[in-house]
Amino acid sequence: MIAEQRVNELTPRATYAGVVLKNKSLVTITLIAKDYGMSGQGMNTLLHDLGVQYRQGKTWLLYSKYQKTGWTQSETALIPMDDGTKKAVMTTKWTQKGRLGLYELLKRHGILPLIETVDEKKGA
Repeated sequence: MIAEQRVNELTPRATYAGVVLKNKSLVTITLIAKDYGMSGQGMNTLLHDLGVQYRQGKTWLLYSKYQKTGWTQSETALIPMDDGTKKAVMTTKWTQKGRLGLYELLKRHGILPLIETVDEKKGA
């Protein structure tokens, strides 16, 4: 009985982790936020409130505690300007390891992705 309950508790996590880890590409915070039914801006604010990241100018950076986790990578894009020049803009993107790390962190705070809340409602 206890083993069955434990399997039922771990199945949604394993499903989510499996989906996440199959994808090797970098993702924006907006895509991660959509897993939780949130906007990118809302997720950035939440992660700031949880002490994960801070904003410097227009870029979100990880606090030192998370800098060596491999959760994010910076990408630079060249944006064409009206005068014909290009401006380099740096953005922070999340690795799949980071996406899973956020999952664990948010779960500890009682915040689950929609895939798990839907599964829980079906089982209730």
